[in-house]
Amino acid sequence: MRRGHGWRRCDGLLSDLGGSGIDALLPVIEHLADPSRARPIQGAQAAPAWVPDEPGLYSWWADAEGLRQLEAAFASALPRLIYAGQAGATSAKAASPSMATLRSRIGGNHLNGNIRSSTFRFTLAAALREPLALQLGPGGRLDASSNQELSRWIRRHLSLACVAWRERATLSGLEHAVLERIDPPLNLTGMTTTALRRRLRDLRRDLKSSTIEILEAEQTDL
Repeated sequence: MRRGHGWRRCDGLLSDLGGSGIDALLPVIEHLADPSRARPIQGAQAAPAWVPDEPGLYSWWADAEGLRQLEAAFASALPRLIYAGQAGATSAKAASPSMATLRSRIGGNHLNGNIRSSTFRFTLAAALREPLALQLGPGGRLDASSNQELSRWIRRHLSLACVAWRERATLSGLEHAVLERIDPPLNLTGMTTTALRRRLRDLRRDLKSSTIEILEAEQTDL
């Protein structure tokens, strides 16, 4: 990548990446993979003020109790860094920039969305469906009570690290490079197949089948 990709960490430090190739990405990778950079969400109802209102990347981390519940679904140990992604990349299909930012993605989709507006929430719901007794409601979404329970679980057990990235056009490629290096176990698209990811696909397929059944039943009732 060329020089001058501005980036900002969630602690407010501003820097520019120099160099090329993976060396230029190492500061971003190291930041997202550093457990000391992950900050608790706690009781925040919206994205905390320290989450930038800019495009960028994020990584989600689980505490010991959250890991215990997730590991039960996979019968496998998990690292604390469970998932990573981006907000605001230019669409490869439409070649138009997204208006999403880290603050809108974290606050609007991850903390307060539903499983049809957030891949992350869908993945967590698939893994935690039994331990949290999550139930589906109208529209193939979690019912109100279950959706609130999932939100409480996220706020109680997860922490967040993030990096603001100014260039939306290069953000998707950056995400791919970062995911290759940090390999979060709950990411699926473009990732190496593992036994845990096969299990996650099965859990997601079961949940998706249930949502489709509900949608089809609603259409029949029209």
